[in-house]
Amino acid sequence: MIYLDYASTTPIRKEVMDTYIKTQNNFFANTTSLHKLGQESNFMFQKAKKDLLDSLHLENHDAIFTANATEANNLGIFGIVKKYSTGKIITTRIEHPSVFEAIKELEKLNYDVVYLDVDKNGIIDLDQLKIEMNNSVVLVSVMWVNNIVGSIQPIEKIIDILKPYKKAKLHVDIVQGLGKIIPLFDFNNVDLLSFSTHKIYGPKGIGCLLCNNKLDLKKCLFGSNSQRGVKPGTIDLALIVATTKAVKICLEELENNYKYVKEINNYFREQLISNDKITINSSKDSSPYIINISVPSIYGETIVHMFEEKDIYISTGSACSSKLRKIERTIYAMTNNKELAKTSVRISFSHLTSIDEVNAVVLLLKSL
Repeated sequence: MIYLDYASTTPIRKEVMDTYIKTQNNFFANTTSLHKLGQESNFMFQKAKKDLLDSLHLENHDAIFTANATEANNLGIFGIVKKYSTGKIITTRIEHPSVFEAIKELEKLNYDVVYLDVDKNGIIDLDQLKIEMNNSVVLVSVMWVNNIVGSIQPIEKIIDILKPYKKAKLHVDIVQGLGKIIPLFDFNNVDLLSFSTHKIYGPKGIGCLLCNNKLDLKKCLFGSNSQRGVKPGTIDLALIVATTKAVKICLEELENNYKYVKEINNYFREQLISNDKITINSSKDSSPYIINISVPSIYGETIVHMFEEKDIYISTGSACSSKLRKIERTIYAMTNNKELAKTSVRISFSHLTSIDEVNAVVLLLKSL
C-alpha cells in the first residue's frame, strides 16, 4: 500500500498515541470539577495549553480547543463578523471549504464580501487587497498554505497592509503550514489562527483556534464559560495533551523533514517533465508537501480510482468536498481552464514517503 494523501490526514505517531492513552487513563476527571481529581486534570490542561502556546512562541494569544479546524474556522469567522450588523469581509477564491462556505453564508446575510483573485501560481493579488481595504473591513481571511496546490501566501505582507486599519482583524488558516513550512511572519501579529491535529500526525476530533487575548468573539455556541465561552462544554484532555505533543515533534523535525520532502518533490517533478500528457498545477515555490497535476481527458476521480486499483492512494482535492462532482475551485481560479480543473488530482508527500513509492506513481502516470 502506498499512501500519498497526507494533506487529507496523517497516521498517528506512536509517541502521540502513547501520550493520548496515558493521559486518558490517568487524568479522566472533568477539568471543571472542584474535587482533587478535577483539579489535577485542570492543572494538566493549563500546562498543555501553555506548552502549546510557548512552542508556537505566542505571547498574546489563547488556545481554544475545538473538534477540528472546520469548527475553529467557523467560530473565529462568525465570532468576529457577527459583532457587526454590517461590514466588509475580504477573503480569497481558493480558501478551504470551511472558510469559503462560512463566508458565503455571511454574504447571504448581506455582509459585503470581496474574493481576491489569484495568479497562475495561486498567489493573491496584493494590489487588489490594498484597493479593497477601507475602514468598513471587519475581517480578512487568507489561508497560509493552500490545501489543493500548496501555494504559500505572503502573510507577512498582508499583515503590513492591514496595520493602518485597526477595525480589520486577520484570520489565517494554518492547517497545511503548521509543522511543515517555516513561517516568514510572526504568529503574534495574526488575530486568529486555526489548525487541526490530524494533519500533523495526531488524533482526529481535535482542532484549535488561536485567538488574540484582546479579541472579544461573539458567541456562536451557548453553555458554560469554559474556553472563554467560545467553545463551551467538557473538553477531552487527552486529545489536547496529544495535540501539544504532536505540535512539538513536528516543530522539532520541521527543517529536516522539509529538506527531505523538498528533494522528493523535486525528483517527482523531474520525472514528470518528459510526460507531455501531464500538466503540473503547483508552482515550484509551493509547499513541497503538495503537488497538484492534471491529466487532460481523464477526470480526476477516474485517476483516483485507477490508482486505488494499484493500492496507491491520492485524492482529487479537499477531503471535505471531494465527493462532490464539481470542478476544482482552486485550479479553476488559477487557470480559468475547466478542463484542467476537472482532471486534476492532488498528491501529497510526507517525511514517510520513499523514492520507491514515488517511482511507482511515476510508472503508473506513464501508463495513462
